[in-house]
Amino acid sequence: MDEEKWILSARGKLFQLSKIVISLGLITFLIIKISPQRIIPQLKELNPSMLIFAFLIFFFSNILGSMQWHFLLHSSGIRLRYTKTFRLYFIGLFFNNFLPANVGGDAVKIYDVTKIGNDPYRVFAVTLLDRVIGITALSVIALGSSFYVLFHGGMLNLGTYMLVFSIFIVPLVLLSSSKKVSKLVRKLFSLITIWGIGNRFDQIFDHLGEYKRLRSLLLKLSLLSLAVQALRITTHIFVAKSLNISIQPASYIYFFIFIPLLGLIMILPISINGLGVREGTGILLFSQIGFSNEQSLLMEFITYFVMVVVSLLGAGFFLTRNIGKGSKRVVEDTGEAEECEG
Repeated sequence: MDEEKWILSARGKLFQLSKIVISLGLITFLIIKISPQRIIPQLKELNPSMLIFAFLIFFFSNILGSMQWHFLLHSSGIRLRYTKTFRLYFIGLFFNNFLPANVGGDAVKIYDVTKIGNDPYRVFAVTLLDRVIGITALSVIALGSSFYVLFHGGMLNLGTYMLVFSIFIVPLVLLSSSKKVSKLVRKLFSLITIWGIGNRFDQIFDHLGEYKRLRSLLLKLSLLSLAVQALRITTHIFVAKSLNISIQPASYIYFFIFIPLLGLIMILPISINGLGVREGTGILLFSQIGFSNEQSLLMEFITYFVMVVVSLLGAGFFLTRNIGKGSKRVVEDTGEAEECEG
């Protein structure tokens, strides 16, 4: 058993190391290919005031994002003070920047909320729903923007982009509106017997099913999520402005197609938070609206820098945290809430 754990641990470390190598390799390749002589002059023209706006917009988007997660936790009976939710959310944000697939921070949040006495399956379900709402909102923004472009001349590969966005929207609509589809999905997951995965997902689906009676809340949170995602896209626009990139008014709409596409690509666990993959794909996409390679590379890399700097607040919370103090947990067998001192 110990040998099996060692093998799994070694594989995990090797997998993580491969992502670091891929990220660093891609970034190095892009810089060499574009040439530092073309990148450095662009950096010298950086506009600090526009960059500060980018920081503020991204920070505000995460305040709203923490509120979204807090409302979902609260509606599920997980009683945390908002200040606690805020801290845990930013801790997760910090880890998202250094763990694969941009979801590693979710695992940290789930662990922390579970540690103070909450049902892990309930916390997982809430955090999964929070992530799904965000991805769906991002896809809705992108699909709506794509239709606008479609009726105003179109663009290369627009049909493919629209198909990708639809793939992320349609399953959620079917799962939430069709009992037959929901039962079919549950049945398929129940067939996975290894490590009791089927039974675990059955409990998660039970918790997710509780939200079908909270349609008004889900609608409000969906609107909130649209605002969160729009602000994160706008962060890229202000980073572009900080680089003094000339953007035609008609080209702003493309940010609301390209950035969601980059966000969806970053879900793939092939690098550290999409580093390298995001910049390389960004060069291919933004070249369609006249950005040079160095402009696209710097815009995406500096935006990542903005994300990392804002998330450092979570690093501070992580180093000074006292998870159990001042929070509450729901005691399911009595329905009462009691103080949890950790």
